[in-house]
Amino acid sequence: MRTVATACAVVMAGAVLGPTTIAAPTLQPVFTQGIADGAPRILVEGGQLLVGPNEIVLEFGPSPRRHVSGVTVLASQASAAPAGPLALSPDGPSRFHGKIVLALTGSCRLQVNWWEDGGHQSHTFTVPVIVGHH
Repeated sequence: MRTVATACAVVMAGAVLGPTTIAAPTLQPVFTQGIADGAPRILVEGGQLLVGPNEIVLEFGPSPRRHVSGVTVLASQASAAPAGPLALSPDGPSRFHGKIVLALTGSCRLQVNWWEDGGHQSHTFTVPVIVGHH
C-alpha cells in the first residue's frame, strides 16, 4: 500500500510541477587574440578546451545578412594525429556546433574553414588545452 501511495505522490508532483528542465551549460569564448569583427568566435563550456571530448559552438560576425555554410574545423596538436576536418552542424543564423576530441595538453591549432558570399574563408586560432572537466 505504501508503494502505491508513493508512486501516486510522484505522479501527482510531476503533474503539478510539470517537466523539469536542466540548465544549459554556460558557453564562453576560448581565449584568442586579434579576432577581427568578421572572424568566427569559438565558444565552449567554461571558456577552456579540455583533453577529451569538447562541445564547441562557432559564431560568425554580427551581420544578420551574412550567409555562412560548409563550416569545418581541423585541430592540430604536436605529436597527435589531427582531429578533423570536422563538419559542424547549423545551430541558428551564423552559428554552428559540433564535438571535437583533443588528445593532449598544451597548444592546439584550430583551423576554421567556411564558405560565404565572398567565397572560401579561413581563420586559425592557437589555444591552450588543459586537463579538467566541464
